[in-house]
Amino acid sequence: MAFSVSPSAYADDMGGLWPVKDSAVVSAHEAGLDGSGVKIGVLDTRVVSDYPGLSDADANVEYRLGSFVNATTDEPDECLIKGVPLQKTVTSKEGNVYSSHGTGMLTWLVGNGKSWDASQGVTGLVPKSDVLFLTIGQDITDSISMNIPCDGAAGTDIDKDVSTAVDWGARIINMSNNGGVGDYGLDGMLKALRHGVIIVSGRSNDKETDAIVNGSSTDVMIGDPREWSSFPGVIRNNEVGPDGQIAGISDVADANVNILSPGDQVLRQRINSKFISVDTGGTSTGSAVLSGYLALTVQKWPDATGNQILQSLVRNTKGNDSGEAKLDPEHKRGYGQVDPGRLLTVDPTQYPDVNPILEAQVTTASKLSDDRSKWYTQDCSTNPDGVGSLLDDDSYPVFCQAGEIGREYERQKAAWKKVEQCRSDGGSDCMRYSATATADETEGKSDGKSDGRTVLPGTGDGKDVVKSSGVPVWVWLAAGGVGIAVVAGGIVLAVVLSKRGKQGRRPLPDAVAAGPSPYAGPRQPVPGMAYPNRPYPPQYGGPGSRPVPQYQAPGPAQVPSQYRRNVGPVSPRYAQPQQQANPVPQNPVQPAQPYPQPPASQVPNVAGGYGQEQGYSPQQYPPQSDGRNKPGQGRHAR
Repeated sequence: MAFSVSPSAYADDMGGLWPVKDSAVVSAHEAGLDGSGVKIGVLDTRVVSDYPGLSDADANVEYRLGSFVNATTDEPDECLIKGVPLQKTVTSKEGNVYSSHGTGMLTWLVGNGKSWDASQGVTGLVPKSDVLFLTIGQDITDSISMNIPCDGAAGTDIDKDVSTAVDWGARIINMSNNGGVGDYGLDGMLKALRHGVIIVSGRSNDKETDAIVNGSSTDVMIGDPREWSSFPGVIRNNEVGPDGQIAGISDVADANVNILSPGDQVLRQRINSKFISVDTGGTSTGSAVLSGYLALTVQKWPDATGNQILQSLVRNTKGNDSGEAKLDPEHKRGYGQVDPGRLLTVDPTQYPDVNPILEAQVTTASKLSDDRSKWYTQDCSTNPDGVGSLLDDDSYPVFCQAGEIGREYERQKAAWKKVEQCRSDGGSDCMRYSATATADETEGKSDGKSDGRTVLPGTGDGKDVVKSSGVPVWVWLAAGGVGIAVVAGGIVLAVVLSKRGKQGRRPLPDAVAAGPSPYAGPRQPVPGMAYPNRPYPPQYGGPGSRPVPQYQAPGPAQVPSQYRRNVGPVSPRYAQPQQQANPVPQNPVQPAQPYPQPPASQVPNVAGGYGQEQGYSPQQYPPQSDGRNKPGQGRHAR
């Protein structure tokens, strides 16, 4: 006899842990996949170190204080909150707080299932992973769930924190938040792209889209290099419930959303409270969950690069059995909902070492008829002032260094062409020519020193180069299908967005409410600050992982001083939406198809059946020891 179960009832039956109790995840855990050897970087608010759910996770977690810079002097700065230096962690007794946004996100990765009141807590998806936790903010310890901004002009230097995570060896960087990234240069974000580090981020948990506040676009997925949650190549998720439906509090008209991830009807801790309940977790939770799924995938497929895993993510979403990435033409579901079962059963090494999200965004932008077509082809030597923005004026331009993003896509495509040529010629170890394997050469560091040239591996000897500041010869290829979901869920953090003026600093925008906080009710604006919602990124890494070449900073970003660090202090914004629960039907896992190369004019269409859950019979996933690690930084989404 057939019967139906409401999402809320299903979530309650699962104890709010349906993302972890997914049959594929359970089978993976039973087979020994637990994140061992996988390195994950997390950028979030400071953790309550004595939280019961993290009591036996300290051996795997390294806490560091994030980086801060003075927006007035452009020099490194200390984050003081009401005159007191921000600490990397806090105990419940010291801070009179029992949880935090960062605490909640971390438990989805390494939590042991405990909570303050002995009720069910969050069980981590990858309890044995290695985590570098960079503290980039502090939650307000009262009924308002927001991040306290640093005193004075100190702001978070997200780009430097991402670089720190990459250098540490993170395979995945979880950023359950959002904020501006360009004021201090793009070197860190570009480093992550070049080394194939997966960055998972969130977005605002409200129904409003704003090109500046949220880095959103309602017509096409072209990214926005001014925001780290929508930076080209970054996974930007929207959260769904157990029934595969997008949470009611979330906007469904953000074209830069590329993946859907579990975040609604999940266990959620409340700030400054011992209370935990089943509620909406926001895109912040979606990001943390997605990072956990990706970390399991890194452990399962140690020979796959981060880009290949991203290819599998967007090609093997729930309900899409084609093996090809299919983007929702209505811009509501991106490439679809993450399918952990297929990520763990479909070998990603068959796919190109090319970031599919980066590919889709850069190629789409190149076909537009407005200024966005120039974003990723800029040359700082010819247009140092950057390109006009979506605001139809030049007050907040896309800085010229964004041209490096386009050149990185060009490099990845050229490198993969060389891999294919090598294989066609019967060569061995052809992946040594891949974009990830040649990341150091990208900055011309074969001799250990940067010469300001970007190596573009070709089909010949690989010595083809293009000056890093030169205009590339673009052969825009169609973006077969690229999608990455950024899972949101967490605390709303204060963030001052940048406004660039040609003659110097411009006034800061008025305070903006970021959206309802899953922890403390309605959003509350803080004077002079903006509070959008964003989630956290995935995690990669593992023992036996191939060594990651030591990246050395290429030097000062080629961004005119009048467009850098002129926006005042920047605090990450955190948000955490909900998700709904639903029974999971049983469907067989379909093998992935070869990587297609559609003509440049082709635009992928969405496949039918998005949001339909698939069940998987228990499978044996032999434990793997290899993994790559690279973390990132960002503003938290709630």
